[in-house]
Amino acid sequence: MAWAWKTSAIENTRFEIKYTPYFSSIGPVSTACPTYDPRATRIWVKIECDYTRRILVKAITKRQSRLCGVKNQKDASILWADYEDLDFDRVLASGGKIKANSYLVRKGLARKAQLAYHLRKYMAKRPRSILHGAIPETLVIETWEAFEEGMSFGALGATFDGNLTATLSLRDRLDWCLRDARERIARSPGSTWILKPSVTNKGAEITVLKDYQSMRDIVRTWPDVREWVLQAYIVTPLLYRRRKFHLRCYVLAVGNLSVYVWRQILLLTSTVEYDSEDLCNQLAHVTNTARQVEDGEMCPAVEDCVFSLDDLVDDLRTKQHLSLEQAGGIVSDIRGGIENVTGELFKALHGERTVFAPVPQCFELLGLDFLVSMDHTSSNESGLPVLTPQVHLLEVNPGPDFKQTGPRLKSVIEGLVEATLDVAVLEDGEISKDLALVYQSLHPENGEVGMRLLEG
Repeated sequence: MAWAWKTSAIENTRFEIKYTPYFSSIGPVSTACPTYDPRATRIWVKIECDYTRRILVKAITKRQSRLCGVKNQKDASILWADYEDLDFDRVLASGGKIKANSYLVRKGLARKAQLAYHLRKYMAKRPRSILHGAIPETLVIETWEAFEEGMSFGALGATFDGNLTATLSLRDRLDWCLRDARERIARSPGSTWILKPSVTNKGAEITVLKDYQSMRDIVRTWPDVREWVLQAYIVTPLLYRRRKFHLRCYVLAVGNLSVYVWRQILLLTSTVEYDSEDLCNQLAHVTNTARQVEDGEMCPAVEDCVFSLDDLVDDLRTKQHLSLEQAGGIVSDIRGGIENVTGELFKALHGERTVFAPVPQCFELLGLDFLVSMDHTSSNESGLPVLTPQVHLLEVNPGPDFKQTGPRLKSVIEGLVEATLDVAVLEDGEISKDLALVYQSLHPENGEVGMRLLEG
């Protein structure tokens, strides 16, 4: 499903090109014949998602004097494809002559357990980091030893070999693997927690719970999931139309390393009104759009769950009885908080090259999810309480699913893709006003341009 332009016969010094988008089923999206400039950058596109592919093709077509689509990956200097279709051997061996739209190593961002570990290490050395207020308390849970009969593990200070492991019940093995989480839950009776697989897709298996038994039952139900995170649940989030929401912020990481926040932030809601005490309806708590649309009975379309952060202004004015200036100030503070936390996040991960290795010849779009709570403890000069937003980073998503945005706010993704082409591909210096630079390495040239894949 690669997209390409095919060249025609050459006459003297004039070049023309007819192109046919290579799609498996939907056919060509245009019949235009753009002028071919031999100096144009050659780009190869292979995107499975029709929604994203059409947006990218449209953006490239608007830059047809500077970008030329090609059919073969080997003929391109820019590769824009799904992660598994990228030839990283070729990219990393090119000495920076070939760019790709993804970093090879970014599991420190993608895997919740890895992210929690490295952020905890970073924060331990920096007690004043803003991440302390932005990262929920997180415990990493591994269950390999519970489900692998032949594995040896230690319990109660002793080490057990595979023969004894086989004599222990699954329940006993799970209790051993979950002992830290069990002790933490016991120290805060009545508290609410959220359990997530370290690697999840579309919000699957995410559960809000209050007790250890519920956690163990869930882990036992999903034996193929061997790594989880248990996070303190924020029970008093800011609501939109009385529904819980999270914010999806798109981030562009370029080279080694400049990081931009796309300031057109999405607000993604639950389908039902929020009740912190009612855990029976998990859709009120887990706001992933795909899960809401697939599982919810009250959300027939994506548009019913997807809004803009700017839509929050009117809701704050109505529900909190705020002036337009006050409500706008809160939204501005939320956006500023997201930018600050995002910059600190990449500062924390930039040096962890075994789990996040940005290189000069790559760039990537990521989706960061944030929750917002309100702090009522501060007051103004008159002694009246002041609403202060606190943003909480929930997770980082490489390869975000843009189609969940839907048609109504499609322009958000269109603008993001166009800005990415201008900044990361064409590098022409035209930076959209909606791109905010939040982190930049002082030594971007120190990336491992010669990095290569190893056999085995």
